[in-house]
Amino acid sequence: MNETERQARIQALQNRRHQLLHRREEREAPIVSIDMELNVVRSELQALYAMRRNQDQTAANSGHHTVRHA
Repeated sequence: MNETERQARIQALQNRRHQLLHRREEREAPIVSIDMELNVVRSELQALYAMRRNQDQTAANSGHHTVRHA
């Protein structure tokens, strides 16, 4: 997965997380199933952030500069 794909996936997961959080606030929302999906989304986001940190650390150790897009 390249950086562009990773950023797109992170954005999609963040959007999904926001949708789930709003849905969770609705009356009679299926909170348990929403919470399970939130956990999956958060786990994938954490994994993607960890991949980026590892790549940044590897690049720093090898003396190369990486470009991060906010």
